[in-house]
Amino acid sequence: MPRDQPNRCGQLFAALQTGEDAQDMTDTRETTDMRQTPPAEVEPQTYPDGGRRRGRRRRDPTIARSEQTDGTRAAAVATVADTLARLVRLAAGIVAAIIVAGILLVVLSANPTNDIVSAIHDVARALAGPFDGMFTLNSADATIAVNWGIAAVVYLILGALVAWLIALIGTARLRQRRAVTT
Repeated sequence: MPRDQPNRCGQLFAALQTGEDAQDMTDTRETTDMRQTPPAEVEPQTYPDGGRRRGRRRRDPTIARSEQTDGTRAAAVATVADTLARLVRLAAGIVAAIIVAGILLVVLSANPTNDIVSAIHDVARALAGPFDGMFTLNSADATIAVNWGIAAVVYLILGALVAWLIALIGTARLRQRRAVTT
């Protein structure tokens, strides 16, 4: 609306203050589309079957309700599966980070009487327990670094594999629908 013309609300307010009939002002407006016409002039839309549409979509009775929402259910399952896969990857990453922190504490000769160092070392030892003794090297620190390093890599690979399988299973329904529609 141009700045030099007063707005509609201001015109109506001025008309009410001066005592003019505000109805005269509302009838003289120009209409350009159906949204601006007064409600009395809008006729309800009728269709060949004689019915009126009130804005609600009618459900096709020949289609089962489960078929109508199948796409949304498949999308919801895929979203949940994706979230679960991310959580699995995150857990595997945290486990690997704890093991790597344990390796660093052993290799760098951290103070084992410190509570934090002791807690991280104990958790890392428990997580890498199945991999202890895989290799025996000349140095005890090198042996721990190699065996626990292998454990960290295996946890990351297994976490990625499990996450991939969860995502694959979760999106199977979407891939089936896509294959049917194309």
